[in-house]
Amino acid sequence: MQSQKQGNLFLLLVIVLAAISGFLFVDKNLSKFQYGLDIQGGVQLTYRMKTEELPKPPSPEDLAVMQRNLAEILRNRAGSSLGVVEANVGTKNTDGVYVELPGFTNADEARQTMSTTASIKLYHAKSVATERDSNRRYSKVDSLESATGAPEVRFVRNITKKELKPSDPEYKEMIGTWTLILEGSDLADAAYSIRNNSAQPQFKFSSAGATKLSEWCRRYLNGGENLAFVLDGVVLSCNPKAEGEILSNEAVLQGSYTQQYVRSLTNLLNSGALPVSLEETSNQTLDPTIGKDALSKMLTAGYISFGFIVLFMLYYYGFPGAVAFIALLLYILFTVTVMKLTGTTFSLAAIAGFILSIGMAVDANILVFERMKEEMREGRSLLTAVQLGFKRALTAIVDSNVCTIITSSFLGLFGTGLVKGFATSLIIGVAISLFTAITVTRSLLLFFVGSGIVKTEKLLLPQRNWFGEKFETEAETNPIQIVRKSKKYFVISLISIIPGLIMIAMGGLKPNVEFSGGVDAMFLAGNSTKPQVEANLAKNGYKGANVKYLTSAGQKLVGITVPGIKSDDPEAYDKIGKAAELEATPNKSFTAVGPTVQQETIDAAVKAILYSALTIVLYLSFRFGIALGGMKNGLKFGLSAIAALVHDVLFVIGIAAIVGKIMGWEVSSLFVTAMLTVIGFSVHDTIVIFDRIRENLRKPQPGEDFMHLCDRSISQSLARSLNTSGTVIVTLIIMIIFGTPTIDLKFFCVTMLAGIISGTYSSIFNATPILYLWDSWQGRTKGPQATLIAQSTAEMARMKAAAMATTVGGGMPAQGGAPGQKGYGTIKRKNEVEKSHKELDD
Repeated sequence: MQSQKQGNLFLLLVIVLAAISGFLFVDKNLSKFQYGLDIQGGVQLTYRMKTEELPKPPSPEDLAVMQRNLAEILRNRAGSSLGVVEANVGTKNTDGVYVELPGFTNADEARQTMSTTASIKLYHAKSVATERDSNRRYSKVDSLESATGAPEVRFVRNITKKELKPSDPEYKEMIGTWTLILEGSDLADAAYSIRNNSAQPQFKFSSAGATKLSEWCRRYLNGGENLAFVLDGVVLSCNPKAEGEILSNEAVLQGSYTQQYVRSLTNLLNSGALPVSLEETSNQTLDPTIGKDALSKMLTAGYISFGFIVLFMLYYYGFPGAVAFIALLLYILFTVTVMKLTGTTFSLAAIAGFILSIGMAVDANILVFERMKEEMREGRSLLTAVQLGFKRALTAIVDSNVCTIITSSFLGLFGTGLVKGFATSLIIGVAISLFTAITVTRSLLLFFVGSGIVKTEKLLLPQRNWFGEKFETEAETNPIQIVRKSKKYFVISLISIIPGLIMIAMGGLKPNVEFSGGVDAMFLAGNSTKPQVEANLAKNGYKGANVKYLTSAGQKLVGITVPGIKSDDPEAYDKIGKAAELEATPNKSFTAVGPTVQQETIDAAVKAILYSALTIVLYLSFRFGIALGGMKNGLKFGLSAIAALVHDVLFVIGIAAIVGKIMGWEVSSLFVTAMLTVIGFSVHDTIVIFDRIRENLRKPQPGEDFMHLCDRSISQSLARSLNTSGTVIVTLIIMIIFGTPTIDLKFFCVTMLAGIISGTYSSIFNATPILYLWDSWQGRTKGPQATLIAQSTAEMARMKAAAMATTVGGGMPAQGGAPGQKGYGTIKRKNEVEKSHKELDD
C-alpha cells in the first residue's frame, strides 16, 4: 500500500513537471534555439593577454579582474562595432579569452576590431617636415585606405627617399620619436559628423586631456606643427595645426572617410580601450552552408534513432516498453527545456550528445525490465516483480550514470567550444534520464499494476529472450564459463589490438591542427583527385600536408591540413588554395591554431583522461567498499574496471590509426571526447556485472568458489549488457549513415561505435576475469581470509551480529520481560511485519 501511495505521489509530480516543462517549452521567450558556430557559421577567435608588455607583472587578483574586463570590452565591441547581438565571449585559463561571432563571416574585419587596443593617441609629429621646416627627417607622402576602409598614412625618409609603411620597423621607430600629447585615457567620447556623403570622427576629451592639448597649442601657437592621430601603431591622420588655433576639449580627424569606417571607429573607441595587448592564438571561420546541411542530416538521424528505440522497446518488452516510450517523450521535453533555460548552445556536437543520450536514456529502463523478468521467472507476483525490479537495479543504474557524469564533467572542465557543448548536453541528458527512469517509469508502472489495470504477466512479455536471457535460467547450475576460460578471451583481446598498433607504427594517427598547430582549410574539389592535390602541395613547398575529401550540401569539398604555418598569417588560405590549384568555397572555411592553443589542447586531453580514470577508481572503490568490508576490497573492483579499459583505449586508438591511414581522417578534440565517453560507457557495462557480483557475494551458494560466482554473475547479466549496448550501437550506426556530414563528426561516431563494441566485450570477457585473477593472487599471498568471498562472509556476519545486538539489547520490556529484552507482544508484531514483507525481502 505504501509503495502504491508513493507511486501516486510520484505520478502527480511527473504530471506537474510535464505541465511546467510544456509551458516553458512553448513560451515565446524560450522558443528560439541558440545554435553554435558549426551550424550558423561564423568566426571564432582566441587570444592570449600579453601581460609581459605591462610595466609590472599583475597579481593573480589583478589578472583575473583584467581578464573579466577584457571579456566585457570584447563583448561590447562585438555588439556595437560588428552588430553581432548573440556573441559568445568567455575566458580560458588565467590569461586567455575567446570570442564566437555566429553568423558573422568577415574574418579580417572581426580580427581587426577585436585585437585593436582602441587606444587613440595624439602626437606632436616633430620629425615630420612642415612648410616652415622642410629639412626634417621624414615627410608625409600619402594617405591610403586599407581593405576595411581604415586610413593609413605613409611617410618617406627624406635622405634616402625610402617609403615607410605601417608594417616596416622604422615606421614604429619614427612614431617613437614623436611627443605624446594625449592618449586613450584622456578620451571622453567619440562621435562623427556627415558632410557631403563623407564622414569625419570627432573626439571629445576629459578636462585633464583638454588642459594638455591647449597647453601644447599655446606652446606651438604658430608654425604649422603636425598633429598626428595614431591607433595601434598606424597613423590615421597627420596634418598641420592651423595658425593661431587653440584646441582644448575636442578635435576632428581631418580627411574624408567612409561612413562605415567612421561608425566602426567611434563605436570601437566608445566600447573602451583594451587593458592589455592581445596575441591571437587561433582563429576559425566556418561556412554556414555546411552547418545547415549537417543539422538537417543530424535531425533526420535523430528521428530514425528515436523510432528504432521505441519500436524495439515496444516489441521486446511489451507494456513496460510503452511506459518507457512515455518516459522517453517526457525525457526529451525535460531535456530540451532545461537546455533552453540554461542557455546551452546547440552545436552539432551538443546535438550528437543529445541523440546519444536518448539511446542511453533507455538503459535504466532495460536494466529494470530485465530484472522484472528475472523476478517473474522466480515466481514473484506482478507487483512484487515491479517493485523488486526497481529496487535491485537501482544501485547499478546510479553507479553507471555517475561514472558517465564524471567523464562528461572533466570534458566540460578541460574542453572548449564544441567539446563543452557535447559534455553539457550529455550531463543534462544523463541526469534527466536517471530522474525519468526512477520517477516516470516507476510511478507509471506502479500505478497501472497497483490499480489493477494491468493484471497479467503476459503484457510484460517475459518469454522474450533473444539476447541471452536463456543463459539466466541456467546461471545457478550451468553458467557460461568465461572466467574459467579467461586465457582464450585475453588472447582474443590481444589479437584485436595488434592491427591498430601496426597502423600506429606506420603513421596512421594523424593529429589535426588542434594538436599539431598550423592551419586547416576547405576548398571546392572540382575534378581534382587526392594524389593530384598532394602532388601540387608538395611541389609548392607544403610537404606533409594531409588531404581528405567529403561531400556536404551537394558539394564535393577538399579539406587540407598543413602543420607548422603561422596562425596569424591572413593570407594563408589563399596561399594554400593557389598551391593546391583549388577554388575557394563561397564562404571560406578556415581554422588556424598557434602553439599556445596546441599545447593547451594536448594538456587538456591528457588531464581529462587521467582525472576521469582516477575519479572513477575512487568512486567505485568507495561504493563497492561500503558493502564488502572497506576500501581495500572496493579498490579491487575500481582498478579492475580501469584495467579492462586499457584494452578499449588501445582498440579505439588502433581503429583511429586504421581509418587515418586509409581515409586521412584526423584526431581532434572530438576524438578525445569520444574516448572519454567510451570510458564512461564501458565502465557502465562493467558496473552492471560487478553489481551482480556484489549482490551474489552477499548470498553465495553453499560451498561456491569465486570463479563459479563470477561466471554465474556474468550469465545473469549478459542480456542486460547486450541490450543496453545494442540501443546505443544502433543509434551510432544510424548517425554514421544519415547524420554525420562532417569528417570530425563521422570520425567521432566511428570512434564511439568501436569503443562501445569493445567496451561491451571487455566488460564481459576482461573485467571480471581481471577481478578474479587479482582476488586469487591475494588469496595465495595473504591467505584465504583476504579473498572477496571470505571478506564478504565476514562482513555479512558482522552486520548480522550488530543487528541482533541492537534487537536484543535495545528493546523495551514487554509482557513481563526484563529491561533490554523483547516481550512476546513485540516479537509477535515483528514477525507479522516480517511475514508481510517476506516476498520483497526474498
